[in-house]
Formats: sequence, C-alpha cells, structure tokens
Amino acid sequence: MKNQEIKICRATLTVLKYSLIWPSEADEMNPGKWYYIRVVTFILFTCPWVLSVFMHLIVSIRNNADIHLSEDVALMVAFTGVYYMTIIYVKKQPKVAFLLRDLSYFQFGKPPGFDETERILGFLSKLTFCYSVMAVVIYNYIKYRQKPECERMNKLKGLKENCGMLTPTWWPFEINYSPAFQLIFLYIFTSTQVMMKLSLMISFNVLEMAHHIILRINHLKTMILESLDEQDYEASKRKIKTCILYHLEILGFAERMDDCFSNGMFAHLTITAAICGCLEKQFVDGDNQLGSLLHIFGWILALFLACLGGQHLINASETISDAIWSSKWYDADLRLRKDLIFMMARSQVGLYLNVGGFGILSYALFLSVIKMSYSILAMLTS
Repeated sequence: MKNQEIKICRATLTVLKYSLIWPSEADEMNPGKWYYIRVVTFILFTCPWVLSVFMHLIVSIRNNADIHLSEDVALMVAFTGVYYMTIIYVKKQPKVAFLLRDLSYFQFGKPPGFDETERILGFLSKLTFCYSVMAVVIYNYIKYRQKPECERMNKLKGLKENCGMLTPTWWPFEINYSPAFQLIFLYIFTSTQVMMKLSLMISFNVLEMAHHIILRINHLKTMILESLDEQDYEASKRKIKTCILYHLEILGFAERMDDCFSNGMFAHLTITAAICGCLEKQFVDGDNQLGSLLHIFGWILALFLACLGGQHLINASETISDAIWSSKWYDADLRLRKDLIFMMARSQVGLYLNVGGFGILSYALFLSVIKMSYSILAMLTS
C-alpha cells in the first residue's frame, strides 16, 4: 500500500541493506525469515576475521611478542560494540521502520522545507558513506605499502606477523603465498567494508530522524502563531486544538525514537572512548599514524553525528514555549489561554534521546567521551 512506504532516509537505508542489516524495500514493514537469515549471514561472514584478530592478540601476549597491541585492543572493542549495536538495531528494526513510515506522511500538512531538508540529508548520507569507504581503502593501501618494512621487522625480531593485511591477524595456516594471501586480503577488505561503516550509518540515521521531528516542531510553531491571529473564537479554537494534537504527535515521535536508539547509543558511548584511547596510543607509538587518524576520526564523527541530532532536538523542542509566548496570547479568549498554558508547561521539558539511562545525546556527552578517551590514553602511556 502507498501509505505503507518509507519515503525518507532512503540513502541510509540502502547502505544498511547492502550491509545485510536492513530488509529489502518490499519487506521493510514486515521482515520475514530471509531478513534474519541475512543478519546471521553477516555475523557468520565477519566472524572469522574477528576471531583472527582476537587470536593475534592472544598469541602475541602469550609469546610476549615485541609489538604494540593497541590496535588489536581497539579493534576488539570496536567489533564487540558494532555487533552489539547491530543486534539492537535489528531487534528494533520493525519499530524503526514504522517510525520512518509515520515520519514520511503528514497528518497536519507537509512541514515547510521538508523536500530541501530531505535532499540535504540524502546528500550528507552519501558523503558519510563515501568517507567510510575511502577511509578503509586508504587504510588498506597504507598497510599494503608497509608490507616490505613489516617483513624486514619479522626477520629482525623473529616475528611471524602476517604483513600487508588491513588489520593484525593470526591464521592456523600459512598465508604468505599466492593465492592464499590474495584471498585473505580480499576477504578482510570485504568484511571491513560491510562491517565498519555500520556504527557511522546508524548514528547518521539518528541525526536524520531527529531533523524530521525538528521540521514538525518548526511547523507547529508557525501554526501556533497563525491560530492566535484569528479573530473568530471558533476558528481559533479549532486551530489551537489542531496544534495540541500536533504537539502530542511530535511528543510521540520523540518517545518512539528514544525507544529505538537508546540502548544502541549506550553501546556507542561505552565503546567510543575506549576505541579512541587505544587508537590515540597507536598514533603515539608511531604505528600507521595516518591510518589511526582515519580510524579515530570515523568513530568521533559517528558519535558526533548522533550527539548533534540529539542536541538539535533539545534546542528545537525548547523553542515551542518561546513561540507561544511570542504569539498574541493576550488577545485570545480566556478559555484558549488555559489550553496554551498546558501546552507551554509541557514544552518546558525538552525532548531528548536517552543513552541507556546514563545521559542524553548532546554536546556535553560528546565532550565527556573525548575527555574520557584522553584519560584512557594517559593511563595507557603512564
């Protein structure tokens, strides 16, 4: 049915679909068993790579290898966080789909600037995706170029590192011959492209949905001002009632969005500081500094996008009471003023997105994570 279609966030949903964690367009509202088979396929496909990094960490510690392990630790934290965020997102997918569907249609009229905002968000989504792809390509290229130096260090220190790979890995068989090296290289590159952009795209999805709610908040403020410009009591009453219903719809959207992303954003909060702290240690150690910067920036960008959406939602929701105060409420009938007082009282409490009960998505949370990552770096270097 036409009113069952999702018309917003299509670029982001396409990326998530090709990463196997969003169903096909025909099954978005009612994903069947094939969707969950795809999710299991995603996990099974990437598991050997994850296990190879974990085994590299374990074997290096057991053998007391003369190498830095900050990248291994950062990757293991990242894998854990991405898997957790993915499982939560898949679990909430039906709720996310219904919320996106409802945000695609307009019971109270199309918000001004909707098409332009959707166009800009679609472009930014594609730009974010391009960054994630190019960052992996550049990181891979740097690691491959370092292969001769890595092999020289193997001979010098008696190591058995698998050189030229995107990440440190350990395999129970020899891979430094053709075509084993090329096959493993291609497998890791493909796994990285499928997996490592997920936290970034999920965070961007938070930003997109927050801005679609903000569009409705701005529309509501315009309707409030127009309703109190009416001289006729009955006409003004009908418009005020419409504004109240619109406000309730917006509150419902914000509550549903919080339910969809709260736990996933908690995982984001807990892992980003640890990942960035370990990657900063990798940079300080001088190991693949450009690659570590690209990796750090990707995780910081992912968290910032989510916090940006949360902060914008807070700021926009707090302006509803300002719009009521700026209107001609003093000329309104006394009975209408009572309705306005109730709406103003509710709008005094801002709309926000929880982070698993440990805070809210905002600039303050973003800065606290950055500070925490520096504290982790200081602990690792002390």
